[in-house]
Amino acid sequence: MPPPALRRCLRLLTASLALCTSGFAVAGEPIKPSLRAELASPTAIWAHLEGVERSFAPSEWRLVASDNQEIAIATILPNEAETSLIIPAQPIDMKASYRLDYKSQNLSARVRPDAWFRTLYSPKPLGANVSADGRTTRFAIFSPRAEKVRLYLYDAAGAKPEEARQVIDMVRDDNGVWAADLKGDLSGTFYDFTVHGKPGPGRFFYESHPVHISDPYARANAESYGKSRVMAKTRPARPLANGRPKMEDVVAYEVHIEDFTRQLPVADDLKGTIPAFTIPGLRSKKGQKIGFDHLVDLGINVVHLLPMQEFLHYPAAEWQEAFAKDPEMQRLGVAGLSYEWGYRTTHAFAIENTYRRKGSDYGAEREQFRDLVQAFHDRGIAVIVDIVPNHTGENMDGRNMLFNFNVLDRDYYYRTSDAGEHIGVFGNEVKTEDRPMTQRWLIDQAKALIEEFGIDGFRIDLAGQIDQQTLIALREAVGPDVIIYGEPWIDVSDPIVRANPDWDWYKQDAPITFFQDDTRNALVGSPFKLDDKRTDRGYAGGNAAQRANAMKAIANSWPEEAGSTNLGINYADIHDNWTLADRFADRNWNGLEGVDEAPYRVAAGLLLTSLGPIVLHGGSEMMRSKGLAPKEDVIRYTATGPIYFKGRHDTYNVRTPNEFVWSDLDRSPKTGAPDDFVAMNGWWRGLIAFRNSDAGEVFRVAKVPGPNYINWITPENENLLGYFIGGEVLVLANVGSTPAKFDGVIVPQGNWRKIADGKTIDHLKGVGGKDATLLGGASVTLDSPAQSLQIWVRTP
Repeated sequence: MPPPALRRCLRLLTASLALCTSGFAVAGEPIKPSLRAELASPTAIWAHLEGVERSFAPSEWRLVASDNQEIAIATILPNEAETSLIIPAQPIDMKASYRLDYKSQNLSARVRPDAWFRTLYSPKPLGANVSADGRTTRFAIFSPRAEKVRLYLYDAAGAKPEEARQVIDMVRDDNGVWAADLKGDLSGTFYDFTVHGKPGPGRFFYESHPVHISDPYARANAESYGKSRVMAKTRPARPLANGRPKMEDVVAYEVHIEDFTRQLPVADDLKGTIPAFTIPGLRSKKGQKIGFDHLVDLGINVVHLLPMQEFLHYPAAEWQEAFAKDPEMQRLGVAGLSYEWGYRTTHAFAIENTYRRKGSDYGAEREQFRDLVQAFHDRGIAVIVDIVPNHTGENMDGRNMLFNFNVLDRDYYYRTSDAGEHIGVFGNEVKTEDRPMTQRWLIDQAKALIEEFGIDGFRIDLAGQIDQQTLIALREAVGPDVIIYGEPWIDVSDPIVRANPDWDWYKQDAPITFFQDDTRNALVGSPFKLDDKRTDRGYAGGNAAQRANAMKAIANSWPEEAGSTNLGINYADIHDNWTLADRFADRNWNGLEGVDEAPYRVAAGLLLTSLGPIVLHGGSEMMRSKGLAPKEDVIRYTATGPIYFKGRHDTYNVRTPNEFVWSDLDRSPKTGAPDDFVAMNGWWRGLIAFRNSDAGEVFRVAKVPGPNYINWITPENENLLGYFIGGEVLVLANVGSTPAKFDGVIVPQGNWRKIADGKTIDHLKGVGGKDATLLGGASVTLDSPAQSLQIWVRTP
């Protein structure tokens, strides 16, 4: 792979060529005329003109304010071939809205604040912060174009604005930070704001939208749509005694708080909550470890929690009016309250309040979450959190919600169109490039989760929509031992960002470890195609044509990963799309109707014998299915608009299909079940134990090893694949539906003990007795049962 500097040059060349040619049709038509304008200062506006000759005559240009008042133009100065500096005849108000017209070509553009906004930065603490001595409480919020910000203090979460005990006009500094210093420790006080300013495209100030907004830096919020609450910083959990796992050692387990705890045998006020997650000693009816003890016993070393930050929930009254009597919504567990995985963050510094123990007060979730982190740290397990900086809970489901950023300044915090509207396929896209305070917001939330709760890292949702420089800054800010990985796919919607190779990135120049979807596709198939069991379940599912890609997946040797197996994190399934149980279902793509267990075990074996870091989808070890969800999409409506239920392939907002059914851990053919959940749980647990053992160290390598580190066995029959790893481990897989033989396998010197026979695994005692021992130094023929994965290790 070319070095980073050369890769950047290649991307820059590609982007430049794209920009040069994008305006020409196939027949060589000229660039479509366009105008873009940026406000730089009260006396300067940048004009970017393409596709037409420009004029330096002020009479050819017109600058108009939002009230239709025309501002005289004094001078037009050239800068670059397509860029000019427009000088108004008199200073203009930076907080007002303007349009610039190029008369002769009938071109018009909103004067965007980008040139000014990219210079605004303040290091001052934001949010509500009590002084160390408890004598004062400081409130601070960033709103660069506001003309007035008012702070309202309340004694109760449900108080009306007219019931505020105090209303304070805040004071603005030169960088757009509004602050108020009040006497005393105001911990527990509820508060919100009104933000006032001039009208214009994309503006939602109080004068046109008389709403109260919450604090985007609040440490606690009364629901996503309610008031913020003053809270002291939480004292973090103690760090892991032996430090955070190195990336190559990571075996992460992705899990959702509510899904994991709803069916645990705990009191009703604990179901679906943070405290339920770490209750020890829970057992199934037949004595299987469930809940917290199940995770500890499974052997994972990282718990990866779906978003824990306050996220969008719809008001209960609106929701219940629409769905309380709807039989399908009742079946899916969402007739009474909305449910989310959490990918709609509304308050990045607050912990999701619905996860607190029922009956506890707003803000109690903070210490409850800290205690969860501590419980796992005490067992030597790291905790990372899924953060969602790419979009926020505003403007979801086609609604224009005014929680905070939309009002504080939509143009500052979000990528917007020339008309001031959101762009982006997920409702909005947060603008971290060219916006130092938005970049700071992302970094601040990550640091707060570490410093106030003691977490060990992050999975970044749709990280490909965060600019490269911000992710580099994030890594630098949190330190090298913090675990970070994220999704590289789904590009930004802004063509200016896409064309900049210092902002836009993909796998080949990723600033963080990324989800390796090519590994998933090779091993178990693409999540976007599920029609034919013979072809759509990857190599493990019997698609022999995927053998070469399966080899790349096992070696973590995709082209963009040259040099380090830590660049991509391998996985088979994750919260999005189909669970493995539904993908490997006997019929109807519904694991509740039975699972093809043999290829399912092969998929687990291939994944857990691959090089580099691993992330598992919570519940895969117990064949968790989303079969209760409908296969097709469903649309319902509340009073404010549509709600999209996306079916079994994306169950992000239905409750019951996602729940962990702990009673499954007691089920096997001996109990009359169609599937052997007991044995499958043992298979995954054994694979993880082997991977974490001294013998499994051959998989946990940070750098791409030499060419002979993996010796492949590739018979003519592509259903068969074998590999010696590091001269210490032999894996044989047969993904075909009939038994086969590996002929002429040259076994290195030493005694080789079988530890996995395709159904059971025991890396300590082995399986199969004496007949399962190989003597090295000879060529042997090895039987390979249909749809099986076997493992041998060299013994001392």
